[in-house]
Amino acid sequence: MDDGLFRHSIFAARFEGDSRVRLVGRLDASQAEAATTALRRLAGPSVADCADLEYISSAGITVLLEVYKRLHDSGHSFVLTNLSPRIRNVLGYAGLDRVLRIE
Repeated sequence: MDDGLFRHSIFAARFEGDSRVRLVGRLDASQAEAATTALRRLAGPSVADCADLEYISSAGITVLLEVYKRLHDSGHSFVLTNLSPRIRNVLGYAGLDRVLRIE
């Protein structure tokens, strides 16, 4: 039975329907493959709630960019919400606050 939760070690993606996911824990190189697999489930306009995302590395940023590109190329939006100041700063330092839609 699908409970809408994808877990892998220290990262989890909790799906709330087909278009909303809550990212939980640490999205780093050790979790990138699992995150990529989980986030392939997003197919239309989507929202990633990052309230429980504690850490993101360059590998995690790459995962988010791949999701953004895939959805954008299909004509869909990808929005990041509830970013902690720390995560928001990381994305800002990388210049991704001008690419990704952050609310």
